[in-house]
Amino acid sequence: MTFEVNSKNSYFDDSEVNKNITNLDIKKGKSLLELVDDYVVIDIETTGLDPSNDEIIELAAVKVKDNKIIDTYSTLCKPEQKIDGFIEELTGISNEMVKNAPKIKDVIEKYISFIGDAVIVGHNVSFDKNFIYYNYKRSTYKLWLSNDRIDTMRLARKSFPNLKHHRLRDIVEYFEINNENAHRAINDCFATNECYLKIKNYIKDNDISLKKNNSRTNNSFTRIDLRNIIAINDNFDTTHLLYKKYCVFTGKLDKMTRESAVQIVANFGGFNENNVTNKTNFLILGNNDYNSSIKDGKSSKHKKAEQHILQGNDLQIISENVFYDIINDE
Repeated sequence: MTFEVNSKNSYFDDSEVNKNITNLDIKKGKSLLELVDDYVVIDIETTGLDPSNDEIIELAAVKVKDNKIIDTYSTLCKPEQKIDGFIEELTGISNEMVKNAPKIKDVIEKYISFIGDAVIVGHNVSFDKNFIYYNYKRSTYKLWLSNDRIDTMRLARKSFPNLKHHRLRDIVEYFEINNENAHRAINDCFATNECYLKIKNYIKDNDISLKKNNSRTNNSFTRIDLRNIIAINDNFDTTHLLYKKYCVFTGKLDKMTRESAVQIVANFGGFNENNVTNKTNFLILGNNDYNSSIKDGKSSKHKKAEQHILQGNDLQIISENVFYDIINDE
């Protein structure tokens, strides 16, 4: 199989890419498009977006059995690095709040034990699971967290394809769910659980099939951004997180070329942009170490994306590893 990039008339072999993606997802479980009654909802808050470098500052989980909450877990965590102004404004968690909190290494095993072998439910859950996985590995040197996962964002896109956005706050608003103190982990767990329950009922009441829905789109979706990158075919999984989403890359990717990455976005029915705009849905962060002109580890695209998020735009900043998890979600 090859990746075709028409703008450069060149081809990219994806065999090494697929091998790297598979290795990244070892023991991380499968992504499910299912309705279950026993599960654990998870949510975390972090100092940044890269699981291999940034830290967890809040852990929360809600245990559900027969669709009823039976237990909860929540704790702040003291990071080694300072919480910057953007994260404090987004989450409401300050350096003062975490100064006497336990370190992640002292609570991560208790958190993992609370989750047990349950199916994990979360909104954009790959982000949370990646952070938990890497922190558990760093703290205990164990490769763990093989739980299967259900992403309520993916279910929402399947159930409500006509909604403009499918962020947690959009689904909360759609169902008129109260979520005060959003972006605090335990509150987002409760909100995600309410959304999941309502989505399940909606799917059952409307007899919505959860099988992958490959729909053929018109030619306007095969031309991606200014570089005219053409998808290999136009049979897209319309529930995939990248479908019809606008993506921007910044920094050098470690495990594939930029050309291969944008081709993958196109193959999932997504759009590539050169710069962050009001339309951007995902900013994927590569490694900016090569660029000595970048201060504080944030490119101009990164800083612009943060401004858009604080303004309420439907934009997520994700690391390269989270991007690989998303494109490998089956």
